[in-house]
Amino acid sequence: MRPVILRFGLIVFAMLLSFSFFAETFALQSFESQTTDTWSYTANPTPDSKRVWWGPTSETMGGATAYQGSYYWAGWDLDNVESTITFQTLVLEAGFTYNVSFYYFTKNLAITNDYCRYSVKYDNGINWDNWVTVNNNSNAWTAVSVDVPAGSNYLRMRLSSKFDGNTKYAHWDYIKVEKNPIPNTAPVVSNVSASQRTDGSKIVDIYYDLYDADDELCDITFKLSANGGDSFDIIPSSANLSGDFGDDLPSGTNKHIIWNAGAESYPMDGSYLYRVYADDGNTPIPENFVFVEEGTFNNGTSDVTVSSFYIDKYELTQAEYQAVMGVNPSYYTSVTNGPVEQVSWFNAIEYCNRRSMQERLDPCYSYSTYGTNPDNWPSGWNTDPVNHTNVSCNWSANGYRLPTEMEWMFAARGGNQTHNYTYSGSNDIDAVAWYYNNSGHTTHTVGTKAPNELGIYDMSGNVWENCWDIYGDYPSGPQTNPHGDTSGSNRVLRGGSCNNVYFTCDVSFRSTLRPIDVSNDFGFRVIRLSP
Repeated sequence: MRPVILRFGLIVFAMLLSFSFFAETFALQSFESQTTDTWSYTANPTPDSKRVWWGPTSETMGGATAYQGSYYWAGWDLDNVESTITFQTLVLEAGFTYNVSFYYFTKNLAITNDYCRYSVKYDNGINWDNWVTVNNNSNAWTAVSVDVPAGSNYLRMRLSSKFDGNTKYAHWDYIKVEKNPIPNTAPVVSNVSASQRTDGSKIVDIYYDLYDADDELCDITFKLSANGGDSFDIIPSSANLSGDFGDDLPSGTNKHIIWNAGAESYPMDGSYLYRVYADDGNTPIPENFVFVEEGTFNNGTSDVTVSSFYIDKYELTQAEYQAVMGVNPSYYTSVTNGPVEQVSWFNAIEYCNRRSMQERLDPCYSYSTYGTNPDNWPSGWNTDPVNHTNVSCNWSANGYRLPTEMEWMFAARGGNQTHNYTYSGSNDIDAVAWYYNNSGHTTHTVGTKAPNELGIYDMSGNVWENCWDIYGDYPSGPQTNPHGDTSGSNRVLRGGSCNNVYFTCDVSFRSTLRPIDVSNDFGFRVIRLSP
């Protein structure tokens, strides 16, 4: 046996480790005088000292009612006196990111002399500048969202309006600060080196440094590639490895793995690339995924409860599909960051498993007795529509999968934040959907229409979205996490598309397809379970 040569071309791999959490309310003011209204404020003029209106109300003013609940802060006929709401300075906790959101309603304010504006500051001072003026004639509740810069210690905000006239209005409602734990940082493996001893023992020494910013213990593995790095599928026997290898290792420098390469059962002649893997056990959720909290809704036939999950806020793009599958089957390839289309239900299933495997997650789907790796599935598995019943789902796996029909419908309606809109995010279809009347009969860049209540885009229009379920009648009676019918020929499509009329984009509209069917307006989006 010739000496083992580990070709220098250092390849170090650290698994993605960010752990996503859903947002938690840090402070809230909804003007409902509830215990949840924790963000205190000072108004000038005070509501009980004015002869104009500047204060909470449950009445309709200028066509506005409360955005949420019964009360909102109303401004009317302010006599050209600057009227303000100054919120208590918040001390921000370390280890979180923060976001401020609120809603405003304006009507008939003059562009030149009137204003409705806000200032958000990140210090403990008293000056107010960096004013942002909102639309002077929104005529509807309009959302504002401000991300607090990372590392900020304080947060304060002032709302301000100035105008005159009894046909002019400026209202505010539902001012909220949310916090998210800062995601865990991936461990870093660096300064890796490997050399074979020259004493004839055929022992290889591997040295590396390990750093985990969250001070978590890491599992260390070591793999080789004999094909120039195309795959790292040679796994030394753990019986031949000792030292800083295995589970629950702390950060440190000059870590040392001792590998008795001569004891391996396979030939070790030739040159090899090597990788040291560090895993702190956390499962990443991509940044563009939205948390959908467990809830119950009525689907028109029965009450349905779905458990919490994460869903991609965008339809799967052509680039994302090609990165996993190696091909782009789409018709509208000239659309920048457009949704993938001309994909079947079978294609979507395969994509989910392959992406899960790439990211070292547990694939959700199995085909008959052939396991979860599509490479092992029999030839023709995805060409005969009757084969769709051979696909089963592991509902507890942490990999990617299609949403069930009820998960899709709950998310499209806005989850627990729903306003019961006809379309996903609005009763105005043109605001949220690319459909027959406005699309030019082509798909469009994902996320260019307004999102729904959860921040999810295009759940009405653009492309139809594949769901897991076999199509069938809704069962009667309360349901918890239903997975669809147990038999049938077709799978469920939802959401309408750029080629379809308005009513197909209704969040309650259902359609079907055979699992082999493709069209230039058939696509999908994926979900993950909560970590």
